[in-house]
Amino acid sequence: MIRVKTLTIQLIDAQPDRIRICRVEGESLVAIIIPREDLAEAKALPNIPQRGIYYLLDEDHGNVSRVYAGKTTQGITRLDTHKARKEFWNKAVMFLDDDQNISKDALDVLEAKAIEYVRTHGSYETDNSDTPKPYVDPYKEEAVERLHERILFRMAALGYDLNRIDQGPAGATTVFHTKKNGIRGTGRYDKATGHFTVLAGSKVNLSKPVLKNASVAALRSEIFDSFTGVADLAEDLEFSTPSAAAVFVLGGSQNGWIEWVNNDGETLNQVYRSEDK
Repeated sequence: MIRVKTLTIQLIDAQPDRIRICRVEGESLVAIIIPREDLAEAKALPNIPQRGIYYLLDEDHGNVSRVYAGKTTQGITRLDTHKARKEFWNKAVMFLDDDQNISKDALDVLEAKAIEYVRTHGSYETDNSDTPKPYVDPYKEEAVERLHERILFRMAALGYDLNRIDQGPAGATTVFHTKKNGIRGTGRYDKATGHFTVLAGSKVNLSKPVLKNASVAALRSEIFDSFTGVADLAEDLEFSTPSAAAVFVLGGSQNGWIEWVNNDGETLNQVYRSEDK
């Protein structure tokens, strides 16, 4: 059975590389692509909804190298602050709808999903240092997830693929994670250097002390002081080995080559050391 989805794109001033408005047949969500230099003109567009999420992109002919995700209840005018304070972006992609179609709490959850996605699904850099954790109404969670999926579909259809984890040889840009004891840490391995970077937003289990690694224990103390329990890592942190990174996140004594796994359940060891690679 063939499924068809119809998208219509309006080119403002009939210019393909300037402001574009995209709509999907049967859906109220409006997508607007705004080059940085056209922001003033975009703010003058009539009948544009005010509530939704947006992505700021450092983009060159569809190649995205840096992303920031956020939410707005002010429509396009929200970009004024980012134009004044963030230099990196050259294009914004906004997904906006009427207030009655996206409630405030649904918007908070949608933003959190968008931020978590760009922090864990891309080979690009992200300006989002941590992921918000709003209350999720179980009756609305599925609807918000479907909305997020529709947004990702439109991004891909417009030429901005945010799901770029598995590009490159041997999973070079794959995001690995650990869930031991319910602790979710994420990171990337650099095959060239052997270093492992724990990504901002990772959970760190400070209730479990580090064993047999004085340098990692000292680093924990330097960053988190005397805090105990589970903490969020505010910035990316690079370690000389995957095991040191796993010890930092989980405490105790860890073998990072088996503790870090990808979304297919493969360990770092299987991806980079397996004989059939």
